[in-house]
Amino acid sequence: MNSPSEDVKDILEDGLSLVFGTDLFRTFEPEKPDLCVTIYDTGGYDPQSNYVYEYPTITIRCRGNKFGYDEAYAILKDIQGALHDRHGETWNGTKYVGIWAVGDINPLGYDDSNRPLLSLNFRMHRTI
Repeated sequence: MNSPSEDVKDILEDGLSLVFGTDLFRTFEPEKPDLCVTIYDTGGYDPQSNYVYEYPTITIRCRGNKFGYDEAYAILKDIQGALHDRHGETWNGTKYVGIWAVGDINPLGYDDSNRPLLSLNFRMHRTI
């Protein structure tokens, strides 16, 4: 199985106007562009003992343009709509039984360049 961030990258690229390597990244957020989305694997919950059924979690972070809070928030709202309560889909050979948002959008403040940082967490159930 791929890491959850790899599969979610493909889901977002397929359903939204995000392009991997341009404004969509995984595991590492580059300094540029200012406005970008990065997906991080964040562990999750104990898998079944045979590792056939897993309960991973991810965090999706959006960094906005300088003082661009509302734009970054809107992007995460679109991502929330695209992922929350998705179920019964197979991506890259992994069946996603369900994907759910955990809480709502989290404002994280601003970086040293006055770019807003916001995040959104998801939990999922998946199997092979």
